[in-house]
Amino acid sequence: MLNIIVYTIIVMTIKTDFINRKDELKYLKEEYNKQDFRFISVIGRRRLGKTRFIQEFLKNKPNYSYFLVPELNDMDIRLELSRKFHENFGLSFIGTPSWNEIFENLFVHSQKKRIVVVFDEFQRFFDINKGIFLLLQEFIDKYGKDSKMFLIVSGSSIGMMHKIFDHASPLYGRRSGQLYFQPFNFFALKDWFPTYSIDRLVEIYAIYGGTPKYLEDVESEDIMENIQRMLSKTSVLYNEPEILIKTEISDSNSYFNILKHISRDVSRSSEIASCSDLKTTSIDYYLNVLINDMDILKKETPVTEKKKGKKSIYLMRDNFFRFWFRYIYPNYSEIEMGNTSRIMEKIDSELNTFVSQPFEDIAQQFLIELNRSNKLPFVFGKIGRQWGKLKGEKGKNNYEIDIVALNENTKDILFCECKWENKKTDVGVLEELQKKSGFVDWYNKERNEYFAVISKSGFTQKAEKFAKQNGFLLFELDDLDKVA
Repeated sequence: MLNIIVYTIIVMTIKTDFINRKDELKYLKEEYNKQDFRFISVIGRRRLGKTRFIQEFLKNKPNYSYFLVPELNDMDIRLELSRKFHENFGLSFIGTPSWNEIFENLFVHSQKKRIVVVFDEFQRFFDINKGIFLLLQEFIDKYGKDSKMFLIVSGSSIGMMHKIFDHASPLYGRRSGQLYFQPFNFFALKDWFPTYSIDRLVEIYAIYGGTPKYLEDVESEDIMENIQRMLSKTSVLYNEPEILIKTEISDSNSYFNILKHISRDVSRSSEIASCSDLKTTSIDYYLNVLINDMDILKKETPVTEKKKGKKSIYLMRDNFFRFWFRYIYPNYSEIEMGNTSRIMEKIDSELNTFVSQPFEDIAQQFLIELNRSNKLPFVFGKIGRQWGKLKGEKGKNNYEIDIVALNENTKDILFCECKWENKKTDVGVLEELQKKSGFVDWYNKERNEYFAVISKSGFTQKAEKFAKQNGFLLFELDDLDKVA
């Protein structure tokens, strides 16, 4: 099985439009058509369009009940849910029904006809009544064999949703499937902004990422104009990360500190701990929360490494969080006073440098698309960053390569550099890449080597001549535009 970075096409909303998410909709429709009991979880961070996606699925369904779990007490929720089930399914309850009565009526009714039941923000039951999970498990075991219910539970608190279904939970093993929502990939931006240039789309993706709610804030092709509006206290994105993190984590100060430093390219756990004034023995706990429970960070290891170890680094998974923690969070005081001119000058002067890292991620997505279409010299099964130290050398990494793609079976390997600069890429970049490839200890004598460079501004004549003589693949933004 190919071990490659997977990214998902996702829900997008422009005004009231619904765009794409075809694979996920197809999956739900196929499961729905099976007519027997189905239990699907939809999990993903806030702002990714899960509710909009579920609403699209529910279109033209004759018998469904959608219930957003409110932050109310147990009794009020039972009253509200029983009212919904009465309106949607004609179920009758006397007085204030117990959970046992609600589930009994619902499951008995589901034996007669196909119904869809949706619990949105399902994890809120943790604070309302944890016993609901055990009770639901008992009714699934009792009636699931004869039930025609299509049950969907959706949640934005990733850690809590995973806890609901882990091996220690009553609902462990009761799901028939799951959908995990992620921000959509770079190439989906063409549907959002069909008239924008490819270089502008790269900048937008580098700043806003692939979260639909954040992209809705882009009103102009002028990237600095969009940023200026973001720095206003009236902007919906002004304190968005702060709100989301504090919603999930009560003691958020340490997490804010960690994210601030990672946004400034501090990437190793020991360095993050030191900058954040945390013990190295406790930093892993915080990092794991931000990775597994929040989906804000990602942990990366050199692509040729077979085991994760001390070489791992931590990067922002969400581009907007990276931008916000680098430029907005540290400058709250000045923004509050309306002094944004200095911040805008700083962003403008650093924009190319800031975009460079997300451009590497975009380049990976580009190579994955070419790989799927068999447009590369070989089909790779693994792709990622590569870095390391030379034998006998001390200190920090001696070399870094932006992208390495490889096939373990055929021993084919592709080395790739990405350049986001306002000047043409010269031959030195190609020569340096060739040199650095020799530092990579991976089937040294047996491997088949290939090289590629992806450049924002194209290549000099010397670079093109060298590429032709040495079999380099050269890609420019126009090549990305063709994929988009």
